[in-house]
Amino acid sequence: MRAFGVIGRGRRAGWTLVLPLLLIATGCTEEGDTVVVNGLDCGLVREDLFGDWALTFIQGNPVLVNCDDPAYNGTIVDVNDFTTVYTGVLAFASPSGASFDVVGSGPDLRNELMASVEADSCLALVQKWESDDAGWIQCIGTLDRSAHAIPTLCDSMDLDTDLVPDGFPDVACDLDRRVTLQVLTP
Repeated sequence: MRAFGVIGRGRRAGWTLVLPLLLIATGCTEEGDTVVVNGLDCGLVREDLFGDWALTFIQGNPVLVNCDDPAYNGTIVDVNDFTTVYTGVLAFASPSGASFDVVGSGPDLRNELMASVEADSCLALVQKWESDDAGWIQCIGTLDRSAHAIPTLCDSMDLDTDLVPDGFPDVACDLDRRVTLQVLTP
């Protein structure tokens, strides 16, 4: 009887290991350039991202709150409703995730536009340098590939508070209200 119990447990252990693999395998399919798990795929490829990007803020004047350095709390961030065009934006596979990193150079910094777009869901984090406020406004949205657009809401800002901006943030803050940034992609 004891030997049967050991064999029975061994069979259960085997099925316990094999069953999850079978379930995962049935949820995966090959569709185009990416592996699709349970139907989640926006069809994004690197080609969708490199080229010219146009970014337009909807005018607003949020205030910085919850800053790492409280001295910056209460600072007004002035975003104007003008369009900034970044030409020759680079897109490359992220070394740290299943996404594409995007970098656009501007007149002040070589990384004035930074973005990360998830390869499967098209969720995007877009950061735009604001020279007069010395920081990157951070916005989240989802790339609409057919409209070539990422409608975003911005909720935070990373400041470069050195006397001479070096392109590295050193103070993180929240915005007291959301700002809209419309991003047009190639």
